[in-house]
Amino acid sequence: MYDFDSNAENGYNDHLIAEFRRAGVVVFGRTTLDAGQEPWGDDDVFSSPVVVVTHEQRDPVQRNGALFTFISGSAQEILAHARQRANSGSVVIMGSASIIQQFLRADLIDVLMLHQVPVLLGQGTRLFAANGVPAELDLQLFEPGPQVTQVRSTRTGGDG
Repeated sequence: MYDFDSNAENGYNDHLIAEFRRAGVVVFGRTTLDAGQEPWGDDDVFSSPVVVVTHEQRDPVQRNGALFTFISGSAQEILAHARQRANSGSVVIMGSASIIQQFLRADLIDVLMLHQVPVLLGQGTRLFAANGVPAELDLQLFEPGPQVTQVRSTRTGGDG
């Protein structure tokens, strides 16, 4: 969907990336930060501040055109911190299943956007674990593709 070598989108009609680029702040975990270092390189990948959830205390870092701040705490505390940095924009939570699970369990996710790729990993953390919190979702977007299927749902009763 995105060619990091040429720093260009591959022409894929991606509603999710558009919402990501409009975000007031992006939140993800340390694992996502570490995994992204090589593909992101020195490119300006983020158009908004980034909040990294980690148990390691670190000073903020300016990198790739964005300010990365590091925080630990409950999902509610992390969301409050992110909203302060978002300047009235939306908060996008991305990356690892464990971070998403924390926000789902705390009932803090209004819109769930997924990229589904035809790959079976065989291991890793399940996004929808057996001990998760039940929730009803309204499907807003289902756009199948040969390499990526996009799914966007809102929580039932949400304004998405």
